Amino acid sequence: MNSVAPLWEESIERKQARRRFFLFGVLLCSLFALLLGRLFWLQIMQEEIFLNKAVAQATRWIPEKASRGEILDCRGNVLVTNRPVYNLTLNYLGFKNQDIARVVEELVQVLDDPDITAEAVQASIDAQASRLYEPILIKRDIPLDMVIRLEERRWQLPGILIETSPQRLYPYGGLLGHVLGYVHPIKEELDQPGFENYGLGDLVGKTGVEKSYEFELRGTNGYREVTVNARNHPVEEITNIPSVTGNSLQLTIDAELQTVLENTFDEVLASVAQTYPKANAGAAVILDVNTGGVLSMVSRPIAYPEDFNGNSMSQEKAEYYFNQQPAALYNRAIQGSYVPGSTFKPITGMAALASGNLTLQTYITCSGAYWYKPYIKCTGAHGSLTYYQAMARSCNVYFQEAARRAGIGNIGMIGHALRMDVKTGLDLPYEGAGLLPSLNWQSIEFSKRTDVINKDIDDQLAALEEEYLPLIAAADTEQEQRRLERERNSKRNTLEARRRERLNADTTWRDADTFNTGIGQGYNQYTIIEMAAYVAAIANGGTYYTPYVVQRVMDSDGRVKNEHVPDGQQVDIEQWILDATKQAMTTAAKPGGTAYGAFVGLPYGIGGGAKTGTAQPGRTGYIKNKDFDGLFICFAPAENPQIAFACVIEHGNSGSGSAGRVAKGILEYYFIERAAAGEG
Repeated sequence: MNSVAPLWEESIERKQARRRFFLFGVLLCSLFALLLGRLFWLQIMQEEIFLNKAVAQATRWIPEKASRGEILDCRGNVLVTNRPVYNLTLNYLGFKNQDIARVVEELVQVLDDPDITAEAVQASIDAQASRLYEPILIKRDIPLDMVIRLEERRWQLPGILIETSPQRLYPYGGLLGHVLGYVHPIKEELDQPGFENYGLGDLVGKTGVEKSYEFELRGTNGYREVTVNARNHPVEEITNIPSVTGNSLQLTIDAELQTVLENTFDEVLASVAQTYPKANAGAAVILDVNTGGVLSMVSRPIAYPEDFNGNSMSQEKAEYYFNQQPAALYNRAIQGSYVPGSTFKPITGMAALASGNLTLQTYITCSGAYWYKPYIKCTGAHGSLTYYQAMARSCNVYFQEAARRAGIGNIGMIGHALRMDVKTGLDLPYEGAGLLPSLNWQSIEFSKRTDVINKDIDDQLAALEEEYLPLIAAADTEQEQRRLERERNSKRNTLEARRRERLNADTTWRDADTFNTGIGQGYNQYTIIEMAAYVAAIANGGTYYTPYVVQRVMDSDGRVKNEHVPDGQQVDIEQWILDATKQAMTTAAKPGGTAYGAFVGLPYGIGGGAKTGTAQPGRTGYIKNKDFDGLFICFAPAENPQIAFACVIEHGNSGSGSAGRVAKGILEYYFIERAAAGEG
């Protein structure tokens, strides 16, 4: 028989079931309430925040690199412009959770480029460790086929980007390379004032006008805000802040004249090298005598700005530009210091005239060598000469005597008046200054030498005492002690004698030094731009103009922002002395003068003034009494001069046979070919 459960037991089970259903309902309602609350918080309370985040994740700010300003010649011909290039960059922040090493390995495999290795990419990342928020440049100016390969595999290469940017273009190749200069990725400049807004990988001017006028040439970068899809492909442009092109520069230099000068220089250099194989370097400058504007400037070996145009350099090119002798990057026109030889004689002559110990009518007799020690030889026995005749024949004896009569003080005074002891102030970087052995220079230089010599001898004396004091103290007998003291004193006396000998030899100015200075040898050293500027000052009647290469700065619309105003100042030399020296230099350009060969064939009435120079530098690579530099300075026409010229050919052997031939080519072009074309 079946038993029936009591009613009170059934009631308890129902109560327990209801309680479980109630708790389950409470839990379920709580979960729904929590979910609804969270949705309310996210969609209502946090709507603006998450909307902004969503927009930020769906938009990209794309930088637009500004183009640098163009560089033009005086006629408006474009010497430097820009072209668009593709750059391969790495966005470090774009990797997020991706394995950087894997992506880089994939990149290397995809491109198969010897310049792009895992080590090279890592080196670029390490070099930018403190600025990883900026794009890391992997390679500049990549070819189109590489761009296509990267685009096809973009989904495999997160964080790898291709940017378009402007890069320098040189329509004339290496023409004017040293003056224009080159651009290269920024490095040490980042820590310098004015470069706060630059980023790693930005191109900056390193030499030439690219460096001097960096802040004029550099434009202002722009930005584009675009929406992108999940594959980072642009969908819509939201904002466009266009870049602003940098200002343009118009130079004083004439590209046509520059071409003639460079071609002529190269032809003469090659010709001279057939006889003198060491002749493979030099420089030349042409100035407007009435403004100081540089009409042309050349330095050899040649420099090609494109070789530095943001690209890595091969070891062979690095040797060519930096290590070989002569190194090509060196602008010899403004950085090279050259012994001037006889091109210095006009300064000696003016100093002698200014001293009152020499007149234009004074005769000095040349018998083939100077009468006073060290009996420096002349190129011949010229007999009795006046100032004009001596300048025409470049007589060493005459100008040694002129130097003696002038004294080194007056020579220094005239040289200083023509700024031969300071930088000209040319608007190009790294200009050197001449060495004029004036009384002021002697005082400073000989004081330095005295300090060096005294320190050297004092150090040796101290070492001597340190050596002998313990020996003397440890001597077994008084006789041995006295022997050591005599030995020490003898060595001490020898060192003191050496001190006197060195001080006498290295810190004393002698008559022979004055004679050597008078003919442009000895301590004399000047840049070619200094020599051209001093000739221009004589040619125009005594106004020294600071040389310059940039005539005007213009904005991207061609409006002139700044125009150079010549800053001529009258030199502190009596006018009759300047006029007489100018006239004397014209005799050197006439029949019988050492510079006549450069002026043969010019139209009647052109003429000019000149001075040849053959200098023995005494530098490394030069054999005494065998290797010489050839120098030449001139102005033309003789009446109302327009141009001044200075030139050196290293190892050229003679001024008239090397640099003078370059002058001849320029004079013929300037006063024959240009005149025939209606430009004279």
